[in-house]
Amino acid sequence: MSATEYISSYEIIQITPDELPLCVSFWGETSDKRLTERKTFVYKTGGEYVGGFAIFERYEKCGHFSHFFVRDDLRGQGIGSRLLEFAVLYLRDMGMEIMRLHVEKTNTKAIKLYERHGFVHSGDATPDKMIMVKELKA
Repeated sequence: MSATEYISSYEIIQITPDELPLCVSFWGETSDKRLTERKTFVYKTGGEYVGGFAIFERYEKCGHFSHFFVRDDLRGQGIGSRLLEFAVLYLRDMGMEIMRLHVEKTNTKAIKLYERHGFVHSGDATPDKMIMVKELKA
């Protein structure tokens, strides 16, 4: 199987807390209690989980996107965009009107990805993290 075939044959699935140990290749430590309290999704390809994210309703009609990560050796191949697009659709289907996330101010690659997908800077979460939001109205 070529690299392109490997990446293009995929599915995005919701996992249970029992499956978190299968995500160490991209999340590292998976004992973060927040992962067990949120809906957690992974990108599965070639029988492996290679990226993922978690979501929850932060405020009324505001979905929060967190723990977004793609395995280092597979970055730059569209996996992050697919995960992000899936999260947008999922939150919209849940009736959310806003999608919110926090990102490290030094993570310029992630910031550019979010901006390409319509997110805008909306303030600071901490001195090191910014808040970005996207309107989800259809």
